[in-house]
Amino acid sequence: MQQPRDAGRRPPRLLLVVNLHASRAKASLGGAVACLAGSGFDLDIRQSADGDSLANVIRECAGSVDAIVVAGGDGTVNGAIPALIEAGKPVGILPFGTANDLALTLGIPVDPVAAAGVIVDGATRRIDVGTVNDAYFLNVASIGLSVNIAEKQDEELKRQWGIFSYVVAAASALNEAEPFQARITCGERSESVRAYQIAIGNGIHFGGGLTVSPEAAIDDGVLDVYAIETASVPELIALAPRLRDGTLVELDDVAYFRGATVRIETPEPMPVNTDGEVTTKTPAEFSVLKGALTVFAPGEIEGV
Repeated sequence: MQQPRDAGRRPPRLLLVVNLHASRAKASLGGAVACLAGSGFDLDIRQSADGDSLANVIRECAGSVDAIVVAGGDGTVNGAIPALIEAGKPVGILPFGTANDLALTLGIPVDPVAAAGVIVDGATRRIDVGTVNDAYFLNVASIGLSVNIAEKQDEELKRQWGIFSYVVAAASALNEAEPFQARITCGERSESVRAYQIAIGNGIHFGGGLTVSPEAAIDDGVLDVYAIETASVPELIALAPRLRDGTLVELDDVAYFRGATVRIETPEPMPVNTDGEVTTKTPAEFSVLKGALTVFAPGEIEGV
């Protein structure tokens, strides 16, 4: 969305929805707003405390704006997905959260002014949205260990430790880690696994910069799925370096699948984490909404 040069045209109008509970929101908002306003945007700034109110604001205001900017962490963006899809407007992201994995996937800087500059530049790309049962996700959905990590990572821990809160929560969760049985069906392939964790990636990054797989992309219409089948917690810990670049999917004790649809079944219902929040349970049906969102991101400009 390029800036109009004709003084007779109205300035582009942005709906800026801010989650003030996001870890960096209060410190980062002023600079981002100054950048957008100084670049000629007409801003409608609204605050949101939770996913429902965020979605309601977007649905109420989307018809009167040219684009929507979500200021918060990955969970904030996740909560807005249904309303953003309905609105059909370009989406800007100001990554004010702890991990900001979606921004990392899209190449959006975490510096608030630089992130606002991406919106000012106007380059956009279409990205996929993952679905599981009635929930959505942009980064990763998971079952097992990562659910336990998310449950141990409260807001106070995030404020105190920032990105290192993932390490603190993971250390605690590993003490209680237990493998579980599951059946993964991806296309015509179906396998039973005994895993500590199953991750289903729509995007590239999760958990504060970990990588789903070297092949993962957020616009390829494909889900990348891995199940960690190590024999013990020490062996699980030994995989940690490979989580950073995603090469763990190359190991014999990691089952790896790629496909547009995935079904995961467990003997008993297990919680499913989507972008950091537990939103549904197994049995879980996963699919991809190809190109469902247009987002401002560094790169070539698409028509919007």
